[in-house]
Amino acid sequence: MSMNSVLKTRIVLGVCSGLVLATAVQSVAAPRPNHLLPQFQQHGSAAPVVWPVMRSVAPQALMAAAPVGGNAAYYAPTHPPGGIDPTTSVPTLWANATIGQIGSMADASVQQTDKNQPNGVAALDAAGTVTAPVAGDVTAATASSTLTGAVTRALSARFAEYPSTKDFGSQLDGTHDDSAALQAAKAAVAAGRAIHVPAGVLTLSTPLQGATPTLWQLDGTTLANGVPVTDLGTDVLESTLEGGKYFARGHSHADMAPVLRKDMNITHTGGTTGFVMNLEKGNCTIPSEGAALNDYVWCHSTVLTSSAFGAGEHVAQASLAQRPANALSDGKGSRSQLWAGYDEVRDDTGQPSSSAGSLVGREIDVYANGDDPVGWRIGLQLQVAGASASGTAGKVGKGIAIGNNDATSTYGILIDAAGRFDTAGIDLSRSTPVNNAPVLNIGANRGLAFSDDHKPHLQFDSAAYTLRYLYDATSLFSIGMQGDVTTAISNAGSGVAWSLTGQAQLGLNLTGLTAPEALRLASGQTLSWEPTATVHSGFTNGKLTDQVAAGVARTLDTQGNETVPGSLHNSQTVVSLSQPTVAAYIATGTAAIGVDTTGLAAPEALRLASGQRLSWEQTASVQTRYENGLLQDSQNGTALRTLDGSGNETVQGSTRNSGMTTSLTNATASAVTLTGTAAIGVNLSGLTSPEALRLGTGQSIAWEPTAVMKTGFSETGLTDAKGSTALRLLDSNGNETLAGTITPSTGLHLPTVSRADIKSRPSPAVGLMVYDADDDTPAIYTSAGWKLLTLAAIP
Repeated sequence: MSMNSVLKTRIVLGVCSGLVLATAVQSVAAPRPNHLLPQFQQHGSAAPVVWPVMRSVAPQALMAAAPVGGNAAYYAPTHPPGGIDPTTSVPTLWANATIGQIGSMADASVQQTDKNQPNGVAALDAAGTVTAPVAGDVTAATASSTLTGAVTRALSARFAEYPSTKDFGSQLDGTHDDSAALQAAKAAVAAGRAIHVPAGVLTLSTPLQGATPTLWQLDGTTLANGVPVTDLGTDVLESTLEGGKYFARGHSHADMAPVLRKDMNITHTGGTTGFVMNLEKGNCTIPSEGAALNDYVWCHSTVLTSSAFGAGEHVAQASLAQRPANALSDGKGSRSQLWAGYDEVRDDTGQPSSSAGSLVGREIDVYANGDDPVGWRIGLQLQVAGASASGTAGKVGKGIAIGNNDATSTYGILIDAAGRFDTAGIDLSRSTPVNNAPVLNIGANRGLAFSDDHKPHLQFDSAAYTLRYLYDATSLFSIGMQGDVTTAISNAGSGVAWSLTGQAQLGLNLTGLTAPEALRLASGQTLSWEPTATVHSGFTNGKLTDQVAAGVARTLDTQGNETVPGSLHNSQTVVSLSQPTVAAYIATGTAAIGVDTTGLAAPEALRLASGQRLSWEQTASVQTRYENGLLQDSQNGTALRTLDGSGNETVQGSTRNSGMTTSLTNATASAVTLTGTAAIGVNLSGLTSPEALRLGTGQSIAWEPTAVMKTGFSETGLTDAKGSTALRLLDSNGNETLAGTITPSTGLHLPTVSRADIKSRPSPAVGLMVYDADDDTPAIYTSAGWKLLTLAAIP
């Protein structure tokens, strides 16, 4: 019996059960009857059952349908099963369809017993999908997407687009070796193709071979110890690692492409002004309950670990914003801004940081041990150079610009350098100012502070054009635009108004000052002459007083009367001595002339009173005296020569002459020795001779008992020296050389002359500097002539 016959017979058996089926004829294929449904086997009462007409009614619906017309008779076959005439009709079914028509409908219909059976058919659910697995080779089967316009393709082509290591036999069970499967997969796909590695445990006993790049897409694959796979030779891994996406390359060879590259060309025009278009955008949101208080959440991190040698540079993160050389060739004018990097941190709470928390725009940390003698460790480097070496020099307007985007917000401290340094806080020594640009400009009327409390600070007063040093609001030291210095001392009794230390040619030089008063002291103040201030001069109570310790040594009143308690060495006509135990004049040492009065115009070079004597050697045994009308020379009390008032001379022994030249043969003694206390050691101010004192070449004047400090003239010039060290030298051309420095109390003053006088100076020396009164500017003479110096305001 054929399948059709079987189907027909089954239908006949169903009809013989006494049920009448009714359905409407449709233009589409009608549902095929299920011959095993129980309603085809029912045997009920004699009353026939009439089923309603339905469209595409499923068999299950037939079971639940209510009979129409309770008096309808059941269908009763007139022939034995299988012997019904094909023309026999079934009322209301297919418009009174015949048995033959019902059999044609049943041809090729699917039977319940054929579902999911060998050589049978796959069962379908209500949606029309297969409910049982499809076995066997289905690569030749075709499939299509449900998307509009999709075409039907072979499943083998679709599977080839997504190769998997399972296709090549990988087990991924942690026991079997997957090396051969991965190697076969790598060899099968083209360069750069992606191979899927499903979840599981990967076992590799042999490293992958071959330099052809492959992208492995690991879907949660781990190693036997549970560690994620991060190394498959030189291939790139795209893995789900720790719940996130992970890209890695375990090894490299020279000149490899990057692990991850992103490209985007912006080709559109128009759009919304201010819209931000990103090649990559990451949003990292941390709500109040999103992370523990001790978590460190880094929304983006880059870690570079390098132990490589050589002259290369290894950069953890680099950004390059480049405007190409032909950017302006379209003639559309200047271009948009370029930013190589941009960081912004915001606090939108509207609360102070003590409540809302801290913010840091960007932190740059440098960790290293040991010294940096060559300056290679740099926290932040800004480098500027021309884009082309053959082009003109480039210029960056501001190296670092710190500003405000509103008129009310402020910085507490613009730059806080709180670290330890051993070279300089700010080093501008290697910079090159152009056009006399200042190395620091803080602006007029602003302060430059020197402590955390900001009390000691410098400020430039633009109204008075004066630089001031202040403590709090009190101006302690000021320098005016003409060089005038004003000092206000507020630490009475605890400090020195002006203190100079060190070695210098002069302690204070006021010789170039044109003011009538070189130095002014108030009444009661003193001028000390040595460190302990025991020797000082002062004016008080209408008297000028010189004092040593607490004893007054000399007093000069406003009437010109001078009082000296000690011995006086003075060239005045009347000298009063009140110290009878000390000689008025004592000279010791070796000298060409002890006392030279040859240039003295007075007829009397020396006057002695009657009975006084002039001793000629230390023991005073050789003397000359005038007494009782006789001028007498004696030795040891014996008169050797006597001259009376009539000009008669009596000489005992040979005649000795006191001519103009005196020769000394006692090299161990001084020519003249002065001891005791006196206002002046030797006073030649009243001497009319042009030369008050004459010294031979190589001789010197010593200024203290040990003769350490000396002044003398030699073939090199006039020299002030300390021991054998020359401190100041003045040669015959007027050139002065100093071993120390000049520290004037009111600043260095240049000679002020007119422009005409400067230009008329004959043969000025190169380096000569004067002050041009016409231009109010210093001028210096160079090999190219007189040049004015450019001045800039002191900030």
